[in-house]
Amino acid sequence: MKSLELRNYNKALQAATEFFEGDTETAELWMKEPASSLGGKCPVEMLSTEEGLHTVLDVISRMEDGSFQ
Repeated sequence: MKSLELRNYNKALQAATEFFEGDTETAELWMKEPASSLGGKCPVEMLSTEEGLHTVLDVISRMEDGSFQ
């Protein structure tokens, strides 16, 4: 994993862990599962760019707001 991807992964994992109330294991599983909100891609697949990171963080934010799951 490249340094940008690793940094983005850590940011996304932190946000996902907060969403899953501190459950890192569930957050890691979520990061590896295809998401319809990401066009069927896994969140981890989106983290090679800043734009992808922002998309994943937006999905987590929308999940927190109850916009979708």
